[in-house]
Amino acid sequence: MIDVLSDIVCDLGESALWDAERSRFYWVDITGCRIHALDWDTRRTSTLDVPEPVGCVALRTGGGLVAALRHELVFCDVDSGRIEVVRDVEAGRPGNRFNDGAVDPGGRFWFGSMDLAEAEPTGSFYCLSADSTVSRAFDGIICSNGPAWSLDGSTMYHVDSTRRRITAYEFDVDTGTVGAGRLFVSDEDELWFPDGVTVDAEGFIWNCKWDGGRIVRYSPDGAVDRVVELPVSRPTRCAFVGPDLNLLAVTTARIGMTDAALVAAPRSGQVLLVDPSTKGTEPTRFAG
Repeated sequence: MIDVLSDIVCDLGESALWDAERSRFYWVDITGCRIHALDWDTRRTSTLDVPEPVGCVALRTGGGLVAALRHELVFCDVDSGRIEVVRDVEAGRPGNRFNDGAVDPGGRFWFGSMDLAEAEPTGSFYCLSADSTVSRAFDGIICSNGPAWSLDGSTMYHVDSTRRRITAYEFDVDTGTVGAGRLFVSDEDELWFPDGVTVDAEGFIWNCKWDGGRIVRYSPDGAVDRVVELPVSRPTRCAFVGPDLNLLAVTTARIGMTDAALVAAPRSGQVLLVDPSTKGTEPTRFAG
């Protein structure tokens, strides 16, 4: 089953996020500078316009969201319209912007940057702690996507989309320390690029394939378990949604597509709803 969850068209939809407490689905239009919030029961959507491109959002324990804009981290709330700048990061790198991010099992918000030209390794991967301090875990990234964590939190999955690699890093939940990395999946011989990732309740990893028109489910050892074909070519991120966390909401993009490609895939830019035949887990909330 593949359906449409929202027919709002985004140039670059991203950051699929489920809020179980409010039965609400969040996502962003990066280049449209908008954060959308869809009420699950009514299917009504509220929108917050932000002053810069917004790479990702995550839930906060204190309510509202933490968001990574082009160079700023902000606390914001779709309902009240409040936007509070927390930190300015990478202001000295005008050729970069922040992209994907997520919260680790310990309540820290991780986010990465990318080279807008997707040519140089000017991106870095950062952590925002509950006390609002920012630390850099590693750099040398062209286009950062993810992260996601194994069910026990001991492994962090991170994507460098331009390099077509997913790396599995050792991770210490107690300290938030990123350890040694190993190649988890390589798409270097494929025509597509790995994009956003999430982990299901069985510990399997779901990865959207930009220009691949599919989502691939991997076992923890990196073997392909399942392929879900989509009616769009550019899925960006997926999240388990619904009261039972048994559906997969998929954000998609249409940016850079030709008119002919859009005619062939008219749902591009909308949020799709997929039956994955498995369940997910609730996302952790940022502790700050």
